[in-house]
Amino acid sequence: MIRIAYFVHGRGKGHAIRTRAVIAALGKRYEARLFGAGEAWDVLQDLPSAEPILPCMPGKGMLAAFALRFRGDRERFRRWAPDLVVSDGDGPSVNAARSLGIPVVAVGHGLILHHTHLPAALPIHRHLREVVNAASSSWPACRRVAIHFAPVEPRTKGTLVARPDLRSEVNPLSTREDFILAYFRDGNGAMALEQLARRGHRVLLFGQARRVPPGVEVHAPDVSLFAEALGRCHAVVGSAGNHLPAECAMLGIPMLALHRENDAEHEMNGRLIEAAGIGITAVVDRCAAETIQRFEAEFDKPRDQLAARTRAMPPASEVIPRAIDELCHRPVRRPSWKTQTV
Repeated sequence: MIRIAYFVHGRGKGHAIRTRAVIAALGKRYEARLFGAGEAWDVLQDLPSAEPILPCMPGKGMLAAFALRFRGDRERFRRWAPDLVVSDGDGPSVNAARSLGIPVVAVGHGLILHHTHLPAALPIHRHLREVVNAASSSWPACRRVAIHFAPVEPRTKGTLVARPDLRSEVNPLSTREDFILAYFRDGNGAMALEQLARRGHRVLLFGQARRVPPGVEVHAPDVSLFAEALGRCHAVVGSAGNHLPAECAMLGIPMLALHRENDAEHEMNGRLIEAAGIGITAVVDRCAAETIQRFEAEFDKPRDQLAARTRAMPPASEVIPRAIDELCHRPVRRPSWKTQTV
């Protein structure tokens, strides 16, 4: 049976949520082992094939973590000898696989910056920085699956485009209720929450927060309960990631997508969210009353065409297995170095 080592980046939950859908789609056709760090491990740890790994996150200590992981992944590959490595945003595993001649499928939202034709752009210096960031976990890939929340065309050979899957816990037929759902990857967003509460909105916040204004209902982090609430809310406010905007688009729910001033990836996501008609974007620490009023103007806009257009895109659970199948249908060439099955 063909062996797949599947690595998942641990910042934010979107990487791991789409990985669950992909692993379910692969079924028993392959022998897959999952490796997750940080928040990815929180989402994937109940799967029997999952193993925790050292996180490799942006910021202080990243280079040391990268070096440790690179050496550890090489040793892991030598022991188990995978036929293919899939990396959802994880850099060390891609480079370790390349050093041993193992083919790679790269998955990620950042791939859209260089490998697809986009309707919006960052200033050139920020754009180039994000292209380099994405390249660190994708440059030697034989196939790339760019994850996006709106239809775009690939511009490089070997690139496929997919939307995130709508989680099974989300019921698109649920009755809409009068509350706004909130989630912030970095625990910020207090200014937006305060403005929403001041204007009389009921807000349900999932996750940790540095400061919670009066009137905001706080719920502990729970992926399943959040998804269930997503099917019932009438709007969303949160970090300008990738998975949540896609779900908002598929459900026809407007989103206020907030980003830190120095977060080029989330700033780009915010621009693309506006370009796609999903909602509006703003800097998280500048979310004043005027921003909330712009957001409120989105509530009653018709979104049936947006939802249908997004749902018509092929999901990650279909496209990633297709990329894997394309590579694995070629004759399997195991590495020549000595291996030990564990």
